[in-house]
Amino acid sequence: MPVINLYFWVGLISAILLRSIIVADHYSIFWGKAIWYLGVAGYLWFFTHRYHIAKRRFGVIKDLNLFEKVRTRQKLSEKELEGLEYLLWSLSVSKERANYFVISVFSVIAIALSLSLDLGILKI
Repeated sequence: MPVINLYFWVGLISAILLRSIIVADHYSIFWGKAIWYLGVAGYLWFFTHRYHIAKRRFGVIKDLNLFEKVRTRQKLSEKELEGLEYLLWSLSVSKERANYFVISVFSVIAIALSLSLDLGILKI
């Protein structure tokens, strides 16, 4: 499994776990806490990875002064073109858009489920 897919699934599963705490708490405090720890640990792993990616991208832009060179339409060297290629590749293969969408959908589901449970509309 490519690393990018591994981190996508870690982030996705962590998001689902954190949103499932609402249901788990209705059954058992133990399971609610266990799911919370797993979800937060997964998020820590996922967002640490995302931080390193963002830091690497920023470093390429800063170290090669790419923003200024592109803004002023300067001719780019081979190294600068490679840096720009890395940035474009990194953004194009990123699963972050799908991750944000799934997290948003599960957040809406979690809010609706929580309100339904808290208001007694739904019994689990």
